[in-house]
This record gives sequence, C-alpha cells and structure tokens, in this order.
Amino acid sequence: MRIVSPARFAKMAWDVRKRGTSARLDDIMVKRTFITKQPTVIDGSGEEGRQLRYVITTDAVDRMQDKISADGWDLTAYLQNPVVLWGHDHDLVIGKAVSVVQESNGLSATVEFQPSDMPIVGPWADYAYRSGLSGFVRATSVGFYPKEWEFTDDEDRGADDWFPGIDFKRQELTEFSIVSVPANPEALLLPQNTTPQPQNLENTTEEGKAAALSVARAHLHATRARRFVPLP
Repeated sequence: MRIVSPARFAKMAWDVRKRGTSARLDDIMVKRTFITKQPTVIDGSGEEGRQLRYVITTDAVDRMQDKISADGWDLTAYLQNPVVLWGHDHDLVIGKAVSVVQESNGLSATVEFQPSDMPIVGPWADYAYRSGLSGFVRATSVGFYPKEWEFTDDEDRGADDWFPGIDFKRQELTEFSIVSVPANPEALLLPQNTTPQPQNLENTTEEGKAAALSVARAHLHATRARRFVPLP
C-alpha cells in the first residue's frame, strides 16, 4: 500500500485516464490534512480519560482544488478498528476514536489518547495530547481509499489546467492522524471547555517555545521522508 497526497493521486489518475498508462490505483491510500484551531477538551482527568474532539474532514475545496463529499464516507471497517495515528505512521497508534460523527459538511471525531506510560507510543501520545491543549499541534489528516471520483469541470478549480481538481464522491476511511502541517484552508473552531485549563503559553519562556518548535520541525522532516513514496 502506498500513501500519497491528493496532488500525487491526481497525477497518477491523470496518467491512467488520459494517457492510458498501466499504473495501479487500487493499492493507493490518499491522505488529506486539515487544521482545526483549538480542539475541544472532552475529558482531561487522569491518564485514562484524556480526550479531545477534532474536525477531521470537511467538504471544503482545498489548496489543491480537491473536494471530498461529506456524505460519501464509508466508516464500516474503520469503526471496527478506530485507530488514531501520529503522522500516518502505522507503528505509532497514539489513540483511538471513541466516536466519529457525520456532520453536514464532513466528519468530527473524539480521540482518547494512550496513557503517557504506554511502551513505545506513550511519549508520542502525550506529545500530541499536550500539544493539542496548548495549540502547538492542532491539525488532522484523514487516510482513505477512493472508491468513486472524477475530475472537476469547474473552471475555477482548474478544469482546463494540466491537473484539474478532483471530486471524491465515495471513499472509505482507513485511519486519521494528528499531524503538524495543514493543507486545507478551512479552519473550524470547536468550543473550548474551561476545565481543564490549557497551558498558559504567555508564561512560557522564549527558550521553551523555541525548543518545542524545533522538535516539531525535526519530526516533520522525518515523517515527510517516511510518507512520500516515489512513483514507480
């Protein structure tokens, strides 16, 4: 299985549809990233109750001119194994979705993060949870198998360009991830509970902020190297 961005999927789809190449699309999982301003704190009491709620996908047109149908999601298989990953790394299951709600414009999900003392993944789960509270990392990315799609005929979305935008009509959710870099310009604010209080960043030292950003940037470079697989 290859994990690709919508832009790379568009190139592969264009080759298949327009040039008649033999590239396969049935082993492709597409990842699409969103930013959700501040996630809602559902439960912050104790190691086993750390929950945040995110908007994980919408039907907004993204910067690559693609759009995912809000009512085209197939959640059947995902709900049997509702894993939440860090950066689409299948070895870093940092939590589980305790609920996935089909909204009018996409999906929202409540994530329960693994305890911080869980072997291997605990530090990553703690990093993702605390970074969500503090606002350092609040983006999500869905991984899905496209089942039905077509190139857009909307000129404003590049219908006449070399790579038109794609309308994903039906798709199967396979996982979603907490990630550091968003691609979708739509940012949906979820109401923030007052308990527990997020970390007060105004009192954080400049050295502390710089250290946190350095860690995020370093991991971004590492996950990019893992995720993007060259085309055959």
